[in-house]
Amino acid sequence: MSDGTPEPELPASLNQLAVVVFVVAGLVAMATLFVFPTLRSMGLSINQAFLVVGVLEFGSALVAGAAAMRFDTVHDEQDSVD
Repeated sequence: MSDGTPEPELPASLNQLAVVVFVVAGLVAMATLFVFPTLRSMGLSINQAFLVVGVLEFGSALVAGAAAMRFDTVHDEQDSVD
């Protein structure tokens, strides 16, 4: 709403958790890429290792997406309070 009043600042505590979760999900996704050779050396087949890595990547993508949606939801909730 642009009625001339400045946008209210978002509380830092609400965004900090979403940022931390987003960063951790990204780090897990990056670290998962290095797990593939380890899984192969443990005796898993290529298909089994790929399935494990795929599930971990998909899970971290869901968590990162939920955290990203939280950024927008916090902003919408703040607008509806005013």
